[in-house]
Amino acid sequence: MWQFLANSNTVRHYSYCIIFHSPFPPPRNIIKEHVTHLRFHRCPERYYQLWTKLLGWANWKASASTAVCSNHFRHGQPYPADPHPTMFLRGYDTVEKELTRGPPKKRELSDGPPTNNCKSARGLNAGNLTVPGYSTVQLIHGHDYTSNTPCHCNQLTCVLCGMTRVAQLQKQIQEMQDILLETKNQLEEAKETIKKSTSPANHFSINQISHSNDLVKMYTGLPSYSLFQWVLSEVRPNAQNIKYHKGTRSAGHKKYESRGQDRPGKKRSLSIEDELLITLMKLRLNLNQVDLSVRFGVAQSTISQILSTWIPFLATELKALIYWPTKKQIYKYYPTCFKTYDGCVKCIIDCTEIKIHRPSLALSNNQVYSQYKSAPTLKILVGITPGGTISYISKPVGGCASDKQVVNMSGFIDLLEEGDSLLADRGFNIQELLLQKQVKLHIPPFTRTTSSTHQFTEEENCRTKVVANSRIHVERAIGRLKEFMILQGPISLNMIDIIESALIVCAAIVNLQPVLVPLRPK
Repeated sequence: MWQFLANSNTVRHYSYCIIFHSPFPPPRNIIKEHVTHLRFHRCPERYYQLWTKLLGWANWKASASTAVCSNHFRHGQPYPADPHPTMFLRGYDTVEKELTRGPPKKRELSDGPPTNNCKSARGLNAGNLTVPGYSTVQLIHGHDYTSNTPCHCNQLTCVLCGMTRVAQLQKQIQEMQDILLETKNQLEEAKETIKKSTSPANHFSINQISHSNDLVKMYTGLPSYSLFQWVLSEVRPNAQNIKYHKGTRSAGHKKYESRGQDRPGKKRSLSIEDELLITLMKLRLNLNQVDLSVRFGVAQSTISQILSTWIPFLATELKALIYWPTKKQIYKYYPTCFKTYDGCVKCIIDCTEIKIHRPSLALSNNQVYSQYKSAPTLKILVGITPGGTISYISKPVGGCASDKQVVNMSGFIDLLEEGDSLLADRGFNIQELLLQKQVKLHIPPFTRTTSSTHQFTEEENCRTKVVANSRIHVERAIGRLKEFMILQGPISLNMIDIIESALIVCAAIVNLQPVLVPLRPK
């Protein structure tokens, strides 16, 4: 009985090869040169009909018990590319011959006249044509192949008609070549036009506004072109190898940064100067990214990468301009309007709010909704020195927080020293927070609610005016901040993560502007 390997076509034990079952006797111990190990292979079910035709025996069909030894396979065993037995199918004494193609059959020419009106030939002349090995063919004199008269028989075998067709095709080819040449010229002109329109000379650049300090301030917030060049010189060394933000995959530290090597990859499409200008224009004018991409001739995605990278980068580079001074440094520029207070007025504080888009989640909306603005906002604590320089700016918090909560969460109290004085508005009822630091708080007096009259006394009225005249400078500094249109809102929710960096950059640029508070009132 036949025994087959599981999931295999190889027979483990055998009696004989089926090819020699009839009419030849079964061979014993015959292994051909192309066979390494003699095995027996059964016929797969899908090849029953094909193997029946290959063996060609009368009244026999391949079945599951059909097995063929390795001698009859070209590679000694069946392979996917050659799974059938093809060798020694009629015995081992037969000579295997390679199948070759037979010689082509010769075409016979008829001795009679051609059936068509024209006879195709190469180099025909009027008269008789003798073909070697064939009888003489008499040409019909219906066509004179030596004349220039065109033929209109439209027969595929007609030489003149073929020549006419060739001439027509050549003419069409020439016409198409002319069209192709014209199209190439138009393409080159279009490329040249695009190149001119996207060339750096046609892009918006700082050179177009460098002649006017007013234009520089309008586009960047910096008071002059010389200050723009100074900022550029300060950030250029670290901007050479800046890594553009491209999502979370770009957050990791790169090897070239630690080695001090140049940034790999393709070069910038814009210069460092243009990228700085794009960032400042976004902060100052809050231009749409599409508008900036058209102005500078780059893709919108490039503008998005520049803004996402440069705003945090500038915040890191310019954060040193927001400086918390010492008492000695404050007294070097101490306007006369603050000399009426006891001690050193270290800071004047106030809060400002920036509108944002409404979050979709109700809980998030409750955290940022401001009752004062009747809209979702971010609240920021701003502190200035008596000279008008922004010395402190807090992280943004939700608009639902009170002024007292903002001061407590920001860590501003830790910066104060014993004996300092602080100016604020009535809403900053933070005396208990300043008690441990022994810092004196100057705020306008509250309206009395227990007296028969709600009017201020003369002393309270004078005190209110003095505090208001001194505290107004922080509102002027906040006004300078709000000149940057990105802080006027509403801010898109996808920019919330960089709004803190934007605040730092805007505050640093405000500190580069002229002095806010004069030493003596005019």
